[in-house]
Amino acid sequence: MKKLPLHLKILLGMFLGVLFGIIMMQLQGGKDFTLNWIKPLGTIFVNLLKLIAIPLIIASLLKGISDLKDISKFAKIGGRSILIYIGTTVVAISFGLVIVNLI
Repeated sequence: MKKLPLHLKILLGMFLGVLFGIIMMQLQGGKDFTLNWIKPLGTIFVNLLKLIAIPLIIASLLKGISDLKDISKFAKIGGRSILIYIGTTVVAISFGLVIVNLI
């Protein structure tokens, strides 16, 4: 059997999560089960993702700096990396806020 690509696994997981939510809302006691047992796990998962994001970015930047052969290039590459990081962060936050407010 052929392995599913990661993007299909993510979409399948999202679909199954929505389907699970719809089914649990229809069952008696399903809402309480979801709030008491499923929601805390989701909250822990999201908090762990938030916790790992910044150290992962900093570690990758430090690894890139340590791989430089000529340290004089650091100012140019470092400044560009910080600007790209800040720029992509602003774009991601703006995009997320627009989508959240539209939905």
